[in-house]
Amino acid sequence: MAHSARLVRASVSAFAIALGCPCAASAGDYFGTVIVQGLHNPRQLAFAPDGSLYITEAGVASGSGPSTIVRGETQTFTESGSLTRYVGGTSTRVLTGLPSIYGATSGDVVGPQGIAFGVGGLPAIAIGAGVDLNVRTTDLAPVGINLAQLRTLGGSTDLGAYEYANNPAGGPRDSDPWHVAALPASAWLVTDAGGNSLLRVDSGGTVSLVASFASRALGGPFPTEPVPTGIAIGPDGSYYVSELTGFSFVSGAARIYRIAPGGTPTVFATGFTMLSDIAFASDGSLYALEYDSNGLLAAGDQGALWKVNADGSRTLVFDGLDHPTGLAIRDGAFYVSDFGNSSSNGEVVLIAAVPEPETWALMAVGFAAIAWLRRRVRRPMVDR
Repeated sequence: MAHSARLVRASVSAFAIALGCPCAASAGDYFGTVIVQGLHNPRQLAFAPDGSLYITEAGVASGSGPSTIVRGETQTFTESGSLTRYVGGTSTRVLTGLPSIYGATSGDVVGPQGIAFGVGGLPAIAIGAGVDLNVRTTDLAPVGINLAQLRTLGGSTDLGAYEYANNPAGGPRDSDPWHVAALPASAWLVTDAGGNSLLRVDSGGTVSLVASFASRALGGPFPTEPVPTGIAIGPDGSYYVSELTGFSFVSGAARIYRIAPGGTPTVFATGFTMLSDIAFASDGSLYALEYDSNGLLAAGDQGALWKVNADGSRTLVFDGLDHPTGLAIRDGAFYVSDFGNSSSNGEVVLIAAVPEPETWALMAVGFAAIAWLRRRVRRPMVDR
């Protein structure tokens, strides 16, 4: 129902965008329209320098390949991951056959999950894992080693190997690269949701630790892991990292961290639930995306987009999303990967502000003028 309502409201936004209307609106004055459909577990999305939008797709929950058991569930490796390009109103899968792994019972899919464009417009793609790192070369051999990697045009960097050798946050050696941000000099920042760390990969493929994030006691049977997800570089040069939080996905427990260059993580904003991504707008405002605003164990499964104010408070921008996983901002509009846990119904939703009332009046005049011009053009044809 929320999805259908979003589509109905979207028609208003589409007219506003097409006519170049200003996007100055208060909270609650945003409408969304679906611009890409049929995606396979869409995750992070990013704009290339030419204005094309690229969306990572983790893959589908089907197919055969080497398998392993993770927490009692069979996980099967496939090469169903892909990358989709959206430009000029058309979407095309431009890269297929990327590593992917899915759970036979849960249907959860891990694969291409992060993308960013760096110096010279060169891309980097993060491939997740979420398995015991040993099984990459045993149960999942010979292809399993392609999981937990950062792929660039210059080759592939094994982020799983770094986690296995260093395990900076402690606990089980687990790596699940999630999202990517570009740094100068062809370097990259990558959040490792499994390793609970923020990593830096330089142009030569050397991995180093930027920060690790500690588990917390949130009232469950065991400490709750942070599960870092979104990464964004602020106008102050600091790194901002969002957290999903692990089981039991406590409502209001997710935070956004700020890491000054060379510093340690400090809490910038609190009170969120299951954050999947963050991004800065061109005016320096920070926005945060909730995967499930109630937590996975509570009733309801809608996600939401929030504006994070300078004092750490927040303002609702848009809700009614369905397990959103990626956020990009361009020209005052928000692009969200929605249905991020669907093997066939993933979408990209464009969220834009509704014009002010006086702008609607100008639009009405514009429509009337267009109709009049069309009549003027057609009349000679009729006369003949």
